[in-house]
Amino acid sequence: MRFVGTLKVWNAERGHGLVDPENGGQPVFVHISAFPTDAAPPTQDEWLSFEIVTGRDGRKQAVKVQRSRRVVNQAWATPAPPRRVQRQRPAWGLALGLALAASAGLLGWMQLSQSQEPERLAQLAPVAAKAPAAKKH
Repeated sequence: MRFVGTLKVWNAERGHGLVDPENGGQPVFVHISAFPTDAAPPTQDEWLSFEIVTGRDGRKQAVKVQRSRRVVNQAWATPAPPRRVQRQRPAWGLALGLALAASAGLLGWMQLSQSQEPERLAQLAPVAAKAPAAKKH
């Protein structure tokens, strides 16, 4: 059966402490080996979920400890790992890209139209010479 409680006393040097069960009763001994090995070290006033067994010396002992998200005292709270934030691209990046593409297109069109202007005039000149002159009345 699982119980919940608060880690009221913790001796980091010796690796043990006492858990105060939420439903009341005597504080329960807890050893560092009862905590997950991949987690941060325990801190005082941390909210825990645990099972109780009788140790070799006959005293109750907390085992299979799991950390709970609930924190009793915010001053002792372990900070949550940073959330992965999606990088936001600057708004001016899209506008700048569109402006560069438009200006490149405009410059290309201007270059093309200027390079074809003499050829177009040369093609139109013989046609204008063959056209009959307008009669004046």
